Amino acid sequence: MIDLHLHILPGIDDGSRSMQESIEMAKKLVALGFRGGFCTSHFIADSEQAADNQKKKLLREKLQKELDRAGVKFILLPGNEIYIDPKMVDHLVAKKSSALGGDFEGKKGVRYQILFELPFYAEVPFLRDMIFELKARGITPILAHPERYLFLQKNPDAAVDLVKLGVKLQGNFGSIVGQYGGKAKKTLKILLKRHLISYLGTDIHRADGSLFLKFEKAQKKILKYAGEEHYRKIIKNGEELAGF
Repeated sequence: MIDLHLHILPGIDDGSRSMQESIEMAKKLVALGFRGGFCTSHFIADSEQAADNQKKKLLREKLQKELDRAGVKFILLPGNEIYIDPKMVDHLVAKKSSALGGDFEGKKGVRYQILFELPFYAEVPFLRDMIFELKARGITPILAHPERYLFLQKNPDAAVDLVKLGVKLQGNFGSIVGQYGGKAKKTLKILLKRHLISYLGTDIHRADGSLFLKFEKAQKKILKYAGEEHYRKIIKNGEELAGF
């Protein structure tokens, strides 16, 4: 499996606090069956969580060397969890934020994917326009944890509209076991049953994250609601995106 959503780079956002904690996170992810993951640290423009791609690259390479030295077989892949912003494309072009798998180069005929997030409680008036802009630049937007947004909790049918616009949805394993509350759990269940989820991620921030103890239960519930065929497709989607 590939973890599509992971805050494993140390000291760069609200995730891992040290290199040792990052190594422990990787060890636990390997024990759960993950072979690698996208390092989707937060990118929030004009904030403390806005490290550019070069800084993230150096940190990722340093952590990978430490994992290799420790014998932890976990592959770190470039990425970001990008907070929606009117200048999202500009940040990608300037290599401030990263597409999944590497820098956005804007090459014709090449499809890029980004993981992005929205405000939890407020709707974004320019969301639709931003989706169109991203698609026009050859970028497929993947929405992180859709089940956690109030507008989708109130109206899960809105997820259908997003998918029709070309947005892919990434659910959090933890949501299905109540990690983010009952509404997120209920919404993810609906999205899974309707086969609207294309990717899954742990969204793990710390080595002592509660999901590590509940992962098997979460996996079984997701398999139940999505069905075996669609669950396998979700897992395959992540591996293909990672080039595995």
